[in-house]
Amino acid sequence: MKKRLGIRFAAVVVVLALASLPLFAQSKIVERWVLTGLPMPPIKKILVIAALENYLIRQEFEDEMEKLLAKSGVEGVRSHMVLPPRNELMEGEMKERIKEGGYDAVLVVRPRAVRTETEEVVTGVAYVPPPGYYNFWPYWQAAYREVVISSYLKENTIVRAEFNLYNTRDEKLLWNGESDTVYSKDFGKLGKSYAKMLVNQLKKDKVIGKK
Repeated sequence: MKKRLGIRFAAVVVVLALASLPLFAQSKIVERWVLTGLPMPPIKKILVIAALENYLIRQEFEDEMEKLLAKSGVEGVRSHMVLPPRNELMEGEMKERIKEGGYDAVLVVRPRAVRTETEEVVTGVAYVPPPGYYNFWPYWQAAYREVVISSYLKENTIVRAEFNLYNTRDEKLLWNGESDTVYSKDFGKLGKSYAKMLVNQLKKDKVIGKK
């Protein structure tokens, strides 16, 4: 479609039902909190829990977290390998399994909300100045004319998720934040990109790594 240059894309925000919600590509952290005032406890073993109904996405994410954490000297344990389905696990049993597993921390990731946004995508090839721009006088004659661009509207689904890291010794929060992600049906890419973002931030915040 063609739109005048002065008109920008319209944003539409819609709250959707949070059903069986997948993870994540094109992710960015929008809010973040790290424990201060107390030393960060050494973390060498983390139980990674993706609180998702979609088992395939949960598996992709947790598998990637295990690989990336290992590169930082941390043992990441995938919850889908050691825990039964959520509706079959009582609080007491959960605590007992965490105690028996010898975890230093538990990382929980879960979706909180979904919205849709409309984005204007400009079409075309690599930019070069239009022919009339190479000399001042032809350009000057066209400077005040109406300008049009070719574009189309694309609707994106944005997933807002939260992540919480808890110390297993006292169950206190160590690290927390929220992220926005453009949803994609490529579940493998979604899980891997989200895991990479989280592990990179854990290292930047000195939650994991050399102490």
